Amino acid sequence: MQSNRRWICMAVGVALVLAAPSARALTLADLDGGASFAAGSLLFSNFDVTAAGDVSLDLADYPVQILADGFRLSGPLAVLLGDAGTLLVSYTVSALAPVIAGAALFAPAQTIGDGAQAWVAETLLDAGNAPLGSLFTFDVEGYGASPFAGALFAPVSAVQVVKTVNVASGFFSALPLVDQRFLVVPEPLTLALLALGLGGLAAWGRRHEAHA
Repeated sequence: MQSNRRWICMAVGVALVLAAPSARALTLADLDGGASFAAGSLLFSNFDVTAAGDVSLDLADYPVQILADGFRLSGPLAVLLGDAGTLLVSYTVSALAPVIAGAALFAPAQTIGDGAQAWVAETLLDAGNAPLGSLFTFDVEGYGASPFAGALFAPVSAVQVVKTVNVASGFFSALPLVDQRFLVVPEPLTLALLALGLGGLAAWGRRHEAHA
């Protein structure tokens, strides 16, 4: 009797596990639908995403991985035999406590054949839509490649990002991943106090050496 009861309990447990909803990865469809996420002390929100051309138009096909200081976009960003496609992505990143003083973009591409190109371009704006900087990574067959771009700017509490991801093929073109990261620094007052503290330590060290 106890053996039967044990087997019944195990069967019920397995059934409950199978029936439980599995965790689903965050995608561009979620973000375009109003979802937001935190990465360290940064909040990413207000996403607006559009897919066009010969890449997948289903935004659920593009997973988003949260990083310590940003996020990684991947998915079917690849085209063949003269096809081309584009993702248009805009969003806001806000600092929850410190401030943002820079951004970096990493997008290693693969291109094959005349006319093949893959690139990511983005404009960074402050809360008043004043330009902070721009980033551009590319791989253009016959021209060259630059998979990394970075920019520093005066510290702000929020940055608006307008990004274009483009793939166009001669024979083949792909962007396996697009990493977006931000430089977070202490608030200006904290930086000033830190500088004063370091200056005081340096002066104390010089005075101590003079008396030694």
